Amino acid sequence: MAFSSKSLLLALAVFGCALVYFTAPVSGADVNCAKFTNSSCDKCTDNSACYYCKSTGVCSHYPGWTKLVPRDCPHKQWFYGQCKISGFILIILVPSLVALFLLFFGCCIYCCCCRRCSKWRKKRHDKEELKMKRKRDEMTALHSQRKTERQAKADDIRKKYGLLPSKSSGYERLDDN
Repeated sequence: MAFSSKSLLLALAVFGCALVYFTAPVSGADVNCAKFTNSSCDKCTDNSACYYCKSTGVCSHYPGWTKLVPRDCPHKQWFYGQCKISGFILIILVPSLVALFLLFFGCCIYCCCCRRCSKWRKKRHDKEELKMKRKRDEMTALHSQRKTERQAKADDIRKKYGLLPSKSSGYERLDDN
């Protein structure tokens, strides 16, 4: 499948736009995260631009994809988007789970393809074997037909020259009449 230069440029443009969109920092210009300081974790993490530091009780602006781990929260006990699992653990856990899922999915696809390929290979082998058997049977039939024809010609020649096989001891000569 050949790609034209236009489709390649379009794909690169879409990839570039997606890269810029997903790596841009979280916009928090309209949200003041400091007003949620010393409040509950839930109120702070309800805003997508804020994260909550449990050890200090401070709600701060999340730096986004520019810096995944906020440096101003000691003991790595910060929460982003929820308050059950620490953000530091999520940074490790989510990519690990995604990698495991992709590995599992890849193994499943590989196994399905291998089974399908082996079925196709077996089916092709069976077809070839059936074809070879058919050819062998045709050759055997042709061989036996030719053998019968040769035997008939040999008997005609023996009859012509008077060399017919006797029942007791092989060949005997016919008398001239």
